[in-house]
Amino acid sequence: MKLLEEAGIYVFTGVSTRFNTINRLDPYASYHSTAMTEFFQTVNLMAQYPNTLGLHAGNSITNSPKNQRAAPVIKAVVRDLKEYMKLQNAASGQRILPIGYTAATVDLLDTTLLKYLSVGDPASAIDFWTCNCYMWAGKSNLQMSGYNSLIQRLQDAAIPIFMSEYGVNMPNPRLFEETLALYSPQMSQVFSGGCAYTFWEAPNSYGLVDLVNQEHPRNSSAEAVEQRHQVALTRANNTKKTAEKRYTDRGTLSVFHDFIRYRENLKATRDIESTWEGDVMEREAAERGNVDTTQMSWPWEPEHQMPDTVVDWQQLEDELSGKGLLYVM
Repeated sequence: MKLLEEAGIYVFTGVSTRFNTINRLDPYASYHSTAMTEFFQTVNLMAQYPNTLGLHAGNSITNSPKNQRAAPVIKAVVRDLKEYMKLQNAASGQRILPIGYTAATVDLLDTTLLKYLSVGDPASAIDFWTCNCYMWAGKSNLQMSGYNSLIQRLQDAAIPIFMSEYGVNMPNPRLFEETLALYSPQMSQVFSGGCAYTFWEAPNSYGLVDLVNQEHPRNSSAEAVEQRHQVALTRANNTKKTAEKRYTDRGTLSVFHDFIRYRENLKATRDIESTWEGDVMEREAAERGNVDTTQMSWPWEPEHQMPDTVVDWQQLEDELSGKGLLYVM
């Protein structure tokens, strides 16, 4: 994190761990004391770093109509995370981080979830929303790509939205013209930028750079390591793929032409004048907090409701004030 900070790079991360996350197939059973304890530990860790920009309460959990019932559980996790950060801040001055959610798509299913998670009591509402978007392919424009309809669909969100992934790799080469569109006056009314997918090269061929080395990762055979090395070496020597090589103490860094195109388009956005109206978003944000959600209906109701907290807040307050041990129900 320190190296990222020195490079001017900010970080979003999820609160889930490899052992505990909200299970889309059985969301209510996966919302329990152990899970929340681990989520709180993630908060404590990431709040230490000045370049932590925010936390995700979930990532692509409701990716089909049959698991929309996870929505109330996601909202419960947001509620508990916000309450925990408020108590930690009062007890120790620890930073309060924005809490958001990452959607797999930008379709109607996910925009319904966006509305549900962002309206009503701010104590249980997300602060930002991110989505994966691969609508723009090759040479296109706002109309052909569907970005115009995307703007219309999300324009009433009243919370910061950005693309957590974008940049299809077919057709090749990747032009990244959508980067210019993303920061245009039309889109900056709704979107706060985005993250091109992805930095390191992988078998899916979405990487912008690659590292040629012969390090031996755990659980990898010497044969597998050598095979990956040869593949990376072939890419590095392919002038149609690699624009430049940089020699580091960890190996040769191959910088792809895709990265150069992305970087140049990103630089060009600095000259784009935004017409973003901050006061409008502030007003709309205040209004969404006053929405009476009891008068709204959702696809997963009435069968599925936001569960009561699994955290014993009195015990937690005692722990934070040094009076007792942390305990969750």
